Formats: sequence, structure tokens, C-alpha cells
Amino acid sequence: MPTSLADAFQRGVGWSVGVYMFAPGEDEPRVGAGFFIDDQGRIATAAHLLGNVEQILVALPDKRLVQAEVLGRDDTTDIALLRVEGAPKVRPVFAPGARLRVGDWVMAVGEPFGLEHSASAGIVSGKDRHFGDDGELVFIQSDVALNPGNSGGPLLDANGAIAGMNARTIVGPAGSPGASLAVPIDIVLQIVGEFRTPGASAARPRLGAQFDDVPPLAAWAAGRHEATGALILAVPQDSLAEQLQLRVGDVIVEMNGHRVNGSADLVTALLAWRKFHGTRISVLRGGKSVLLTAD
Repeated sequence: MPTSLADAFQRGVGWSVGVYMFAPGEDEPRVGAGFFIDDQGRIATAAHLLGNVEQILVALPDKRLVQAEVLGRDDTTDIALLRVEGAPKVRPVFAPGARLRVGDWVMAVGEPFGLEHSASAGIVSGKDRHFGDDGELVFIQSDVALNPGNSGGPLLDANGAIAGMNARTIVGPAGSPGASLAVPIDIVLQIVGEFRTPGASAARPRLGAQFDDVPPLAAWAAGRHEATGALILAVPQDSLAEQLQLRVGDVIVEMNGHRVNGSADLVTALLAWRKFHGTRISVLRGGKSVLLTAD
């Protein structure tokens, strides 16, 4: 156990910001957090914070308040990109997901309950966590305490490098503390890199289906001896999944040359997806292998 994470905090707080949003009809501002992704004043934050806000103020590390404009937002992945003028010329350091291990120390920096630049720490509990309702996302799971005002802020590693963007906490059935989730920095940087013009959104095709890992007992009941693949849970009407003729109960095992051993692998394939026509998906259906194509 490290004796202190103070050095990591001092390093990471230099590219952490508070985000204050003012919406019509609301007496108090919405409070969130964010972090610089470069030295040009661009800031990543959580898209759900923005809503119908009329004004966005960013509290810089040196306590200056500046107005921000929205460069882009992707509500599907809950990632937004802001820009401010006069930002400090700091170049953040990132910790790609491959460097993070289960058991590593991590720290959240944010504005919980409006308390500026507050820190909380814990360990990585799991990587590549995917939930059926979250579509094209995987998460870093940790036991770091997240509260209102932490959303959009950085998850730092033990060296102060940005490992992810804090998203939310899963609360236990009796209100007990649950798992905290952060979007890996690799995904954050990919999504914000797709915002080419002000007001843009990511232009990737969206499958639209809900999916999750294959439950081991379901695999056994289907006569399989391994619980690999991604299980389709729902196929909304008029979605690309419907056009591909995916069905509830299908198990995707490959997409466009990407082997799918679990739902996290399918997320990786979907994030790399660029055009619908020519898409090839291999599924297990009723014990048989079926190839679905979009020609």
C-alpha cells in the first residue's frame, strides 16, 4: 500500500476542472467535473450533465472561471467535449487501459457536492466491465467513492496519469455502496477525436441491440462447453441490428474479423465499425453457425 497519493494528486489536479452548468428554470447550477485532453483548452466531460443548459462555466486549476462552448457530444457513450479560451498550457498524461491492472491504486478528482478538487481513492476491482443497457461501452470498475459532482472527472492512476472518465456508481439493493464505473481513457479519446466540427456527434454506425456476456449455465443448457461470445438480449425495431436480422438469443462470435469472446470484445468491434454495408457478423443460433451480412 502506498504511504500517500499526494504526489499523484498534485500532478493530476493540474489538468482537472470543475464544470458548472446553468439551465433555465433551475435555481442552482448543475455541478460536474472534467479534464483537459490537450494544451489547446479542450476538455472531456460527461454528456448527461449538459442537457438543456444555457451557460457552462469551467473552474480552472488556478481558480479562474471561464465560459465554455460545446464542441461535440455523444449521448450513447455519455462523452462530451468542451473548449475554453485562456486555458493553462498543460499537456495531460494518459494511462492506457493496457497499463492498468486489477488491484492497482486509482484516485478520483472532482467536485462532489460542490467541494472543489476533492479526491477519493481505492483500487481497480475489474476491467472491461460491460452491462446490457450500456451498448457500446465498457468500464473500469473500482471501489473509489463517487458522489454527485464527480461525473465527468478524471480517474487517475497512482502516478497521476488519467486512466479514465468517472461515470457513475452502481448502488446496492439496500442503498449500500456499490461499484464505481469509469470509461477507459482510450475510449474517451477515440470518441472526442470523432468530433470534427462544433456541435458534431460521432458518426459511427450504431448496432442498437442490447447484449451481454453469455451466462455459463445458458451456454451449458445450449450444449456448449464454454461461455464465449456476446448474447443478444433485445433487438429494437428499425435498428441496424434488425436490418442485419439479428435475433434475441443469438450469440455473436465474430464481427468484421474481430473474434468476440465476450461482450467487451463486441464493444471493441463496434467502436472500430465505420460503415454498415459490407458488415459480416457470425452468430450461433439454435446450435448452428449463421453468417449475417449487410450487402
